[in-house]
Amino acid sequence: MTQYTSSFVAGSQKGALPRNQKQLLKAFWIFTPCLVLYEIYLTKTDSLLSNFGAVLITVAALIPFYLWSAGKALGMPIFPFFAITFIWTYALPLVSNHPVVETYPAHSQFFAAVTVAGFLLIGTFTWFQFVRTVPPPPQYYWSLGKHKGDRFFFAALIGSTMFYLLSTNGVLSSLPVGIYAAVRSALLGLSALSTFILSYRLGRGELTKKQSWFFIFILIDNMIVSSMNFLLIGAASTFLVSTVAFIIGRRKIPIIPIVIAVVILTILHAGKADMRNKYWFNPDTPKLVQVWNYPEIYAEWINFSMTNLFNQNKTQETEKRASFFERASVIHMLLLAQTKSPDPIPFLYGKTYETIPQVIIPRLINPNRIRSQEGTHMLSVHYGLQTAEATKITSISWGLVAESYANFGIFGCVGLAIIMGSVHGQFTRWSISAPTLSLQSLFTVLMLTFALQTEWTAGTFIAAFSQSSTVLFLIAILFMKMYWSHSFPVVNRQ
Repeated sequence: MTQYTSSFVAGSQKGALPRNQKQLLKAFWIFTPCLVLYEIYLTKTDSLLSNFGAVLITVAALIPFYLWSAGKALGMPIFPFFAITFIWTYALPLVSNHPVVETYPAHSQFFAAVTVAGFLLIGTFTWFQFVRTVPPPPQYYWSLGKHKGDRFFFAALIGSTMFYLLSTNGVLSSLPVGIYAAVRSALLGLSALSTFILSYRLGRGELTKKQSWFFIFILIDNMIVSSMNFLLIGAASTFLVSTVAFIIGRRKIPIIPIVIAVVILTILHAGKADMRNKYWFNPDTPKLVQVWNYPEIYAEWINFSMTNLFNQNKTQETEKRASFFERASVIHMLLLAQTKSPDPIPFLYGKTYETIPQVIIPRLINPNRIRSQEGTHMLSVHYGLQTAEATKITSISWGLVAESYANFGIFGCVGLAIIMGSVHGQFTRWSISAPTLSLQSLFTVLMLTFALQTEWTAGTFIAAFSQSSTVLFLIAILFMKMYWSHSFPVVNRQ
């Protein structure tokens, strides 16, 4: 069990930082000024307030990551990576000619930026109080054994890939809705958990050469199969989770794999709308996709992408760009809430949060439960973006900060910052001295994978997290054993 006992503590004891952590900190000091200079000088905005607002958010978002990289904050970097997502969801849209953000005056954009930066700073201060020191270890842990853990995580990742495969070819279409939803939630949660753990171990060099190549092969297969719904969000999320885990394990940023993946995802993104039009809405096109059709479909997809990237007129280019930023950004929802509330549209005063107790119960137990996105739909209807009927077809992303403002104004954002900082801090603290495969560490890994979800409101987040947590507790009951803490010496806190 010894090689499995290194904790997820990311930080240093008193003394010099290890070499790989110095490299991560060096990358931070190179990346941060470049990003700030880009936001100030290399963007086309009509107001310096927008540039300054973007810089405020970016700096506030990177402070937690600096604290972690410099060894001042211990444990799994849940809050640092949560904060980093605010760069592309809130900061960059302010200086990227976002078609919706541009409709708001500069002073409104700056107020939104100050709100977000304040949220991040309050959250950072709260989180940091939990992760400054190493807590005393508990007397015992519940943990997976080494070989059982290996088999389980590989099996979960293979199972997730097979689920995507069977879903796209229609094999699972006969399953009852409740059972299908339960299996999907369980496998997708396990897939994220398995991807993170195995990527982390790959980064630390704890997998054998054979295991490493097999994991990379399965991971790529998973992303290829999951993209057959032409959404790309599954593949992008898997890549993001695996990259984050590898960085935590290796303390180095894998530049070349990141560049390759970004190029591939960008190319596929350019043609996904055409693929959806053909395979979703064309009655003459088969809706089911078989494995032997994959090469032909991907070739067709790339052809659409190349055509759109190199042979589109200016109007089409603008529409494509707007579509991309709308999917990445949620600051325009905060701008909407701040300009419309409390007058002429009143605050909701917690109504979206009232749905949370109802969405926690799985649909397998309560087939008539409300939708997990009920709070999201409530916001869209309240602000006149959708009708109640339209929410049954499409969903508009809001994010946690915009939801909190729509409910309680600026006080809601302050309260959310304290809650998020406390929750992330406490979860991190529980796992600081825990073994890699202990229940505490796996629970924290699960929290980190969900922290990267930027579009969800509180109800959606808690519903998905509770379902995945239930699966994790079942794993603990069925596969974990109790070990006394002295059986897990923490051999490397770096």
